[in-house]
Amino acid sequence: SVVAISVSTVSNNRVIAAGTGSGFVLDAAGHILTNNHVVESATQIEIEFYDGTLAWAEIIGVDPDSDLAVIKVNVAGNTLNPVTFGDSEALQVGETVLAIGSPFGQDWTLTTGIVSGLNRTIQSLSDFATGGVIQTDAAINPGNSGGPLLNMQGQVIGVNSQIATNSETNSGVGFAVPGNLAQRVARDLIANGEAKYSFIGISGVDLTLAIIDAVGLPSNTRGVAVAGITREGPAASAGLQAATNTDVR
Repeated sequence: SVVAISVSTVSNNRVIAAGTGSGFVLDAAGHILTNNHVVESATQIEIEFYDGTLAWAEIIGVDPDSDLAVIKVNVAGNTLNPVTFGDSEALQVGETVLAIGSPFGQDWTLTTGIVSGLNRTIQSLSDFATGGVIQTDAAINPGNSGGPLLNMQGQVIGVNSQIATNSETNSGVGFAVPGNLAQRVARDLIANGEAKYSFIGISGVDLTLAIIDAVGLPSNTRGVAVAGITREGPAASAGLQAATNTDVR
């Protein structure tokens, strides 16, 4: 079910960029899910299956907001083994998980770890952040991007997407887009070529004691302070305003 992805960008018959990543088969029609950042600038996408089959892939749709993309290959049906998804909402911290991918070009590498945290927020490839993200200490390195994070039943519960590191290699803090979100995005990309979301149109910061004191709120208040408003967004149309620098001291 897991594939190795090699991408290249060709200009004037010269390869000006190349990279690798991972993905996994969604259905018998040849749709494959991966990360947007793996394929976003590629002019050629080559897929390798575990049985050695090679195929060119085309991009069906990309979603920078979740850093996901659907690509498609045309190969014999017996090569395609679609994954089964689990319920990412049912995950618990401490649960054992597995990651499969092609770190540093080492195809179909299996690493193991636990769910280190849930409901993390990471920056997407757009102006929006991705929430509900799974944090794991399973080793994730360059080339793992787009590969599956699996539970112990072999079900996909996330798409490995990012790592937090100062050295561009695994430091035990990896992030996977939750499987439930990935399924919805994949359905939208296959059906419409894009994914759409509802949004408020603000940027916010967690309430701190300084903000709570500045506006006279009870010390146990929880919530988000509005730091910025998206121009012509829903919040702006509703008259919501961002806090000014003088509101917080």
